[in-house]
Amino acid sequence: MKKNPLLILPYFIIGISLYGCKNKIPTEYAVTNEIANIYPDYSNVTIPPNIAPLHFMVDDSAEAYVTRLASDSYEWIGNGQKAKPGIKEWRSLIESSKGKAVTVEIYTRNNGKWKRYKPFEIYVANEDIDPYLSYRLISPSYVTYKDLTINQRNLTNFDESVIYGNMANTTVKHGQCINCHSYQNYNPKRMQFHVREGYACTVIDYDGELKKVSAKTDSVISAGVYPAWHPQLKLIAYSVNNTGQTFHTIDPQKIEVQDMASDLILFDIEKNEVTRIKGDANEMECYPWWSPDGQYLYYSSAHYTRRDTGRIERELILNYKDIKYDIYRRRFNQETMQLDTAEMVFNASALGKSATLPRISPDGKYLLFSMAEYGVFHIWHTDADLYVTELSTMQTRPLKEANSDNVESYHSWSSNGRWIVFSSRRTDGNFTRPFIAYFDSKGETRKAFELPQDDPDLHRQLMKSYNIPEFMKGPVETSPQTFAAFIRKGTIRPAKQKN
Repeated sequence: MKKNPLLILPYFIIGISLYGCKNKIPTEYAVTNEIANIYPDYSNVTIPPNIAPLHFMVDDSAEAYVTRLASDSYEWIGNGQKAKPGIKEWRSLIESSKGKAVTVEIYTRNNGKWKRYKPFEIYVANEDIDPYLSYRLISPSYVTYKDLTINQRNLTNFDESVIYGNMANTTVKHGQCINCHSYQNYNPKRMQFHVREGYACTVIDYDGELKKVSAKTDSVISAGVYPAWHPQLKLIAYSVNNTGQTFHTIDPQKIEVQDMASDLILFDIEKNEVTRIKGDANEMECYPWWSPDGQYLYYSSAHYTRRDTGRIERELILNYKDIKYDIYRRRFNQETMQLDTAEMVFNASALGKSATLPRISPDGKYLLFSMAEYGVFHIWHTDADLYVTELSTMQTRPLKEANSDNVESYHSWSSNGRWIVFSSRRTDGNFTRPFIAYFDSKGETRKAFELPQDDPDLHRQLMKSYNIPEFMKGPVETSPQTFAAFIRKGTIRPAKQKN
């Protein structure tokens, strides 16, 4: 009969871990089937072996607390309401647990008596996660975006730094509104982001060469907005958008962000040349994304036919719930640099739904997207959930294990395709936080976990949202000061229109 490692562990742990001797579990306690209330909720999640320590706090009131984390060959014991194993101790736990689990026991004392809650497990996958994540950290945009920054976080520890800050080159009191950071194949040396208002431009950093460009020409409705790097070529697909916001007075979704018009373009970085992708005048195309082999450009598009001759903006605002996006793709010919006609991939509008932000897995097998009842900007839609389509069978299903009863959107794949990160409002209904979920080789997803923080209570105190989380294979090494000086002094290159 197999021995229970939790029963024999205390007898040999002394020879392995002196750290475990600093604190002790109670010798007498009542056993309960209750599950401890912890934040963040890391119970029964699946994590990568190189993730930062999963610090958490026990929300149940007590006089004293003890937490024990145990693998087959190591244990960590801590006291206090916050369980915070150090990097070294955490690595010792996780390295021996790949493909297995760490068991978590929580004890609390009230009125001088101890009780042990029902243990839970943290499963450890075999596959690593990309070591860095970047995101836009922003206060509610309807209040201010003065202190907006694009940040990067080392996922193997708690180090965080600013890539570029909104007020670095401001000529107006509320800043520049920087947005839409994006990378070619997870490469931090090949990135772009937009600067709005003062010194407006798109900044491209390609292997150390900085460029200030504008993709606006006489034949397109705006400069580039939502970007998608071609995986091999010096080419970026953009949607160009005429975007507006309307505000609800009693709807809990607060804001409706709409496109009044949108199209797709290709921008050649070397030639500084824009090609407008021809489409139907009644189509609003948005959120381009390349397949990993570069042979297809996926995007979302809503078909809308004018109903009257008044202002289109007013008409769209009044009929905002009728705007529903489907997912299409176009085959791309790298020799001619031309895109074929549109092919429907997922007909969300036939289901009375709207599908946005198509993202293809690195192995090309899965389409990941966000779907809600209507609209294009699902980060404000409480019914928005993540869905996946297996492209070989065209079967679509919701990611039930990762979804919640609140917003899921702004999703990205890890470079090995085993992890997805997305923004969710499940914590408090107001602010988006990054959540990470395991996506196994069979296309199944596990329970998502919140981005670990050194102080586990940080996100309940931080009144900012994380937008557009993107995985990276390393940090952006160009300093914020270098970006700021270039944006201030560099010469902007207006794009040429390709006929």
